[in-house]
Amino acid sequence: MGNNQKEVYQSLLNTKSGITFCEEYKEHNLKSHIHGKPNIKLEDHIDRKIIRFMGDGSSYNYIAMQEAIKDSGLEEKDVSNFTTGIVMGSGGPSIKNVILAADKTREKNPKKMGPFIVPRTMA
Repeated sequence: MGNNQKEVYQSLLNTKSGITFCEEYKEHNLKSHIHGKPNIKLEDHIDRKIIRFMGDGSSYNYIAMQEAIKDSGLEEKDVSNFTTGIVMGSGGPSIKNVILAADKTREKNPKKMGPFIVPRTMA
């Protein structure tokens, strides 16, 4: 539908769906060949030191959180304190990162996995 509040709003006004055909799903013989995925370069919005801990779902939520804070008009001191939090959800783990972790485990010693893969598999 869109990659930010303005684009989503326009899509809603124009009854534009964000669901598209996914060639990768077809190649893997999945029953459904459609998906809804933001068309966004995560690296353009999230510092590389932060994104290395995130799966795609967490990254999309992080970008939405940053936009919501900006749109709210709140200052940094209003949101960067122990009384502020975020509630986010994901439909499941980051399957892409789970598969990557499993493949690396089979190829190498699991102890060679590195510290970033576990949090990346969570969303």
